[in-house]
This record gives sequence, structure tokens and C-alpha cells, in this order.
Amino acid sequence: MKELWTEVWRPKTLDGYVFKDRAQQEQIETWVKEKSIPHLLLSGAPGVGKTTLAKILINMLNIDEYDVLEINASRENSVDTIRDKITNFVQTMPFGEFKVALLDECLDENTKIVIMRDGIEQFIKIKEVDEVSDLVKSFNINENRIEWKPFKLFNKGTQEVYEIEFENGETVICTPDHKWYVSDNGETKVVKASELTSYMHILTT
Repeated sequence: MKELWTEVWRPKTLDGYVFKDRAQQEQIETWVKEKSIPHLLLSGAPGVGKTTLAKILINMLNIDEYDVLEINASRENSVDTIRDKITNFVQTMPFGEFKVALLDECLDENTKIVIMRDGIEQFIKIKEVDEVSDLVKSFNINENRIEWKPFKLFNKGTQEVYEIEFENGETVICTPDHKWYVSDNGETKVVKASELTSYMHILTT
């Protein structure tokens, strides 16, 4: 077994997904039927299905793997990441019908994202986003250009978070259940953030 069980048994279609209510299910089924995903901000405690839902949508819409950019936003949340990785990604032509940028682990209300407000590009905290008037960046395939579009915000509640500080002064905010790779007597293992005090180093790439 080379994969985590959470990945092996993660639902691949909506048939295996547990929805919050019927209204949410009908909305998401419509996105799949219309083959169109709005810009989404999914929030909530670990295990409610945020990452699973995002990956199900990517799978059911048959999005090419080269059209998906996945970023762990609890580790990569700097202005450089937004400017370099995401902007460069959306500016290239997709292999399929459209491209998807999946920012996983945006777990804190103070996590910052780029939006367009009153005609001005701004870098603000998630808790300050207005889904009625704010816009997020999108790539129009037919017009071959970047556009700013409205989005939907899903909020499933709050969760306690940890702030982890590295030796170089950088910090990462994550939930107690967030998984990290560590070295234990020369063996690589996965532990929760709440268990990190028992280890000296976090393994990174």
C-alpha cells in the first residue's frame, strides 16, 4: 500500500459524497450537468468534504490533469505564489475546455486571496470577501483572455487552528488534524499537527 487510506477510499463521484442538504446537492449536480464550475471558496472543519468535493468536480468534469494546479495554501500563501504560480497558470491555454486552480488548506479566515473590488485589484483576507460585489480572476477560453468573474462562498463553520513557526521565521496556519511528514528514527511517517511537538523536524520538498 503506497497511498494513504484517505486517498484510496476518497469518493470519486457525487454518488459517494455526503451533502449538507438537498439544496446543496441540487446546486452541485447542476454544475456537473452544465459542465461549469463557479469560483468557489469552501470552508469548514476537517473531514466535512471540502477537498473531496473539489476533486470530485474535477473528476466528473473530465478535466485534464495538466489543466489542474493544486497548491497547499497553508504552506504557499505569499504574494509571490499568487503572482507567479497562479497567474502564469491561468495565462496559458488549457488542454481541455478550462483550467482549475485548487488551493487546498486555506484554513484560516485571515488567509489572503486576490480579488477585484471597485475596479481595483486587491489582496485581502477571506473574511473580508464580499461574494456579491467582489470578483476573482478567470481565464476565458473562447476569448483567450483573463477575466474577473463572480463566485460562490460556502461556509461550513469554524475550526481551531495552530500557527507553526519554522526555524527561518516563516509561519504556517493549519488545523490540529492537518497532516505533516516527519522523520522518526530514519523512517518517514505522517502525523497530525497536534502531534508535532514529539518530533524535531518536518520533512519538506
